[in-house]
Amino acid sequence: MLSRLTSLLLALLLLSGNTQATAAPDPLAPPEVMCAGGVKDPLSGRCVAGIDASGTVDDSSGPHVKDRADGQSRNAPAEARACTWRGKPIECQTALGAWSDIVSAWCRRADPQPPLSDPAWERRTTGAIYVCTRATGNLVPDAGLSVTRWLPVAPGVVEVDPREVALRLLARLDLEAVELGMFPRGDNDVRLSFVGWQNWMWAESPSEKQWGPVTASDSGFGVTVTLRAEVDRVEWDMGDGTVLTCGKGTPWSATRTQGGRNVASPDCGHVYEAMGTYTVTATSHWDVEWSGAGRSGTLPFTLSRSSEYLVGEYQAVNTGR
Repeated sequence: MLSRLTSLLLALLLLSGNTQATAAPDPLAPPEVMCAGGVKDPLSGRCVAGIDASGTVDDSSGPHVKDRADGQSRNAPAEARACTWRGKPIECQTALGAWSDIVSAWCRRADPQPPLSDPAWERRTTGAIYVCTRATGNLVPDAGLSVTRWLPVAPGVVEVDPREVALRLLARLDLEAVELGMFPRGDNDVRLSFVGWQNWMWAESPSEKQWGPVTASDSGFGVTVTLRAEVDRVEWDMGDGTVLTCGKGTPWSATRTQGGRNVASPDCGHVYEAMGTYTVTATSHWDVEWSGAGRSGTLPFTLSRSSEYLVGEYQAVNTGR
């Protein structure tokens, strides 16, 4: 008489959750009188020349200086700057002033400066008041889009780096790594699987902070930065040299496996070929997009969580007389 006995290896489970972790000027009404061959200066009311009405941009400008050792960001001199607006290169200097990333406009210091009681100061006592002119769709100044603005610093000297604002904003979101959904799962104390068994992996009931999308914005020194974060993919390091790239994955269920049969996951599964204890790590790769001050970009960001996974083996024992 033959009988099949199931012998399972059990071990203590070390479960560790490791998480690694403009305001733009208000448009004004178009000017009643247009300047031929130039642009009207909002400061003097006169027509000024020196602006390329064709919108041609000098591509010889140098790089934008950032990431100083002291953590601050500093713009290079005007001749070395690379200015952009809505992702397009734009003149850093025109007859209406220097380009300011803070307000996405060309700004000239108002002379004389208004008294501190003027509403333009917004109760501030530092910085200065500037007349700022926005760009047209052809990337040239539009005197009909001029406004008086307070700026903390002169355009092109020291300005807020919107990417740094985005990094601080991302840190404050307090995002989390996904919980590891795995089957076979063992009991409440031990994650347990078997050699040759079709393991299923998925993100276990991910919350908004574990999967997204999460949106947030922050303002400082006149710069408004908006950020959106969402998990793009999850990489599962199974501890045996195998790394799988998955989405959320499909949770295991008896219905999906024909009553609990050894059926492969439709989108995220693995089979172990040897007994042992494996450290399984799920790393969520986030797609983080930010925009502000006429610039935009992405931030690399990952979060990980790990767990021990014990892989045993079914053994058949023969008994008889």
